[in-house]
Amino acid sequence: MASLSAKKESINLFFRNKKSEGVFYPIIIFVILNLMFFSILLLFVHRSSTGALIYEQFYAKQVALLVDKADPSSIITLNFEDGIKISEKNKATPEITFNDNTVTVKLSGKKGYSFKYFSDHKVSSYFDFEQNNLVIVVE
Repeated sequence: MASLSAKKESINLFFRNKKSEGVFYPIIIFVILNLMFFSILLLFVHRSSTGALIYEQFYAKQVALLVDKADPSSIITLNFEDGIKISEKNKATPEITFNDNTVTVKLSGKKGYSFKYFSDHKVSSYFDFEQNNLVIVVE
């Protein structure tokens, strides 16, 4: 019985020892920070692997260039077949918005990609899903 109480006392001393507390906190913080870093890295790799990030950038820049070159009261038709396929693969609907001279393209359920353009024309758009086209109306 004496050995059992001696073991309990040594365990209690271990948990009350201040030096042992100082060793565990840095290790726990290190592990948590590593888990956060690798989860963010995996999230980026997953988003890049679906192609949504690349196509969002491509279409946002292409639409911005088309809007900059467009004359007022123009209607521009852009083949958006790849963008529609990517958004269907991500189980989302493609979305293009124009706010404050910025075009934002969303092909996944995430934030999307924004790109600025210079023209001050009022711009709107809609999708023609039968022809897989994006129709941009510049007023």
